[in-house]
Amino acid sequence: MSLVSLQLKQFRNFSELQFQANAAFNLIVGENGSGKTSLLEAIYYLAHGRSFRTNKHQRLIQYEHESFVLHAKLKHADQTYSIGLQRDSQAELLLRLNASSNCKLADFAALLPVQLMTPDSFRLFFGGPKERRQFFDMGVFHVEQRFYPIWQQFSRVLKQRNALLKQSRRYDQQFEFWDQQFVALAWQLQSLRQAYVEQLNTAYSELTSDNNLLADISIQLQAGWPDKVQQPEELLVFLEQNFQQDLRQGFTLYGPQKADLKLRKLGLTVEEVLSRGQLKVLLFALKVAQNNVIGCSGKKLPLLLIDDLASELDAGSTQTVFNYLTNINSQVFITAINADQVSPYIPAASRQMFHVEHGQITSTDR
Repeated sequence: MSLVSLQLKQFRNFSELQFQANAAFNLIVGENGSGKTSLLEAIYYLAHGRSFRTNKHQRLIQYEHESFVLHAKLKHADQTYSIGLQRDSQAELLLRLNASSNCKLADFAALLPVQLMTPDSFRLFFGGPKERRQFFDMGVFHVEQRFYPIWQQFSRVLKQRNALLKQSRRYDQQFEFWDQQFVALAWQLQSLRQAYVEQLNTAYSELTSDNNLLADISIQLQAGWPDKVQQPEELLVFLEQNFQQDLRQGFTLYGPQKADLKLRKLGLTVEEVLSRGQLKVLLFALKVAQNNVIGCSGKKLPLLLIDDLASELDAGSTQTVFNYLTNINSQVFITAINADQVSPYIPAASRQMFHVEHGQITSTDR
């Protein structure tokens, strides 16, 4: 899937804006505060129904207006899609997919795989397991259609089990019933995740095979329960054995909701070994590898949004990053203050340059 065009109305500092996107690279340049990050935010919002900058949707509505509107045209193979979204100051959300209002945000997310890189993306390394689960589950969601409905079922079972932990003081037939469902769904999720992480490992290895710094980094999925638990029946017994611990905490301590991705080099976590600039190169490699796995699944073309690409990268690291990006199976949107920070690394035939200023966007040949 590629984004053909984007239209904004009353979004941030844009009264009304529309532009046609390049199928490969889109470079968006402008001074700080010009609105270039807001364009990435609009694309991200269409795909996720939320902002990566604020959880208060009212801040996205242009001053003295009651709502904002986002609209995009998408294309995959010979099919074209039209998606539109309106959010008002009371949080009411209106969605439209190909002129039909009978749709959900999950439909938009399925159509538009979007990955984001901002200065906050280092949370993948320094944040908790939730950050890393969001990373690999995004890939599983777009590669394996069975994942989302299984995850929805599991979430309902987990919610029920946690509610029971607040009501009951002993392990009884109710827990046995819910734990059987919990284990069956947990094992399915683990199987899908493991298969995906193996694909991610392969894509990452192909991408970084000639990079001595990154080639020996291991990517390992942790299921959310001890490694000694190797069979569904063992997980069922393990849940019962840890019932009292769950009871004291008031929630379920083990399961797919606690899964994590361990990234190690020389037996240590990558954040212990690599500098911040090196971690940013690793972050790019992981995101590009994930985009390639999604793209090679044959179902859709993902988008990669990169805010302020050049920050914290020296010339050599910047070249390495663009070597990865030129091998990406994806459409890319990059913001920068200065065009010279990025334009020399991408062939002119593969890019479109846009300049943002005072709520307006213009296409340029630079």
